[in-house]
Amino acid sequence: MTLEARLEKLEAAHRILQAKEDIRHLITRYARAIDENVGAEIVDIFTEDAVSQSLPWGAGRLQEGRDRVVRSFTNYIATFEKPRRFIMNEQIDVTGERTATGWANWFVVQSFKGESYYGWGFYEWDFKLCDDEIWRFSRMIINLESMTTLDRGWGDPQKRVMDYPS
Repeated sequence: MTLEARLEKLEAAHRILQAKEDIRHLITRYARAIDENVGAEIVDIFTEDAVSQSLPWGAGRLQEGRDRVVRSFTNYIATFEKPRRFIMNEQIDVTGERTATGWANWFVVQSFKGESYYGWGFYEWDFKLCDDEIWRFSRMIINLESMTTLDRGWGDPQKRVMDYPS
């Protein structure tokens, strides 16, 4: 292999590693923005054409466009108090020079009107490297496998996902 070919291979590997690191940073920006209610950060982490949905809470209600996506997260922040989310086991695949997909488990503890809620599930993501060379979410699907109070417990599969508080 020539020196030029080796250098091209190293540069390509570096671009993928850097993209994955930048996307991991985006994921932590998202967690902090939601948990700490950092409004400007919430706006900045999504593309203009972003889509999102929470399942089963938002079944049939795909949020389309940055404004609607941000509004759905703003409503979540107004509903639950003191959330703390933990995102783990992320898998990030760089699918093109400016695109990537991802998946991760999540766990959250929070409260609603003084009552403790905890839940878990998984994310499905699409990412875009935007013109300003910053990675952003272009699609975020939040799958709830459990969201319940301490009183209801989490052992009974029929009781693990409660209705969205009104």
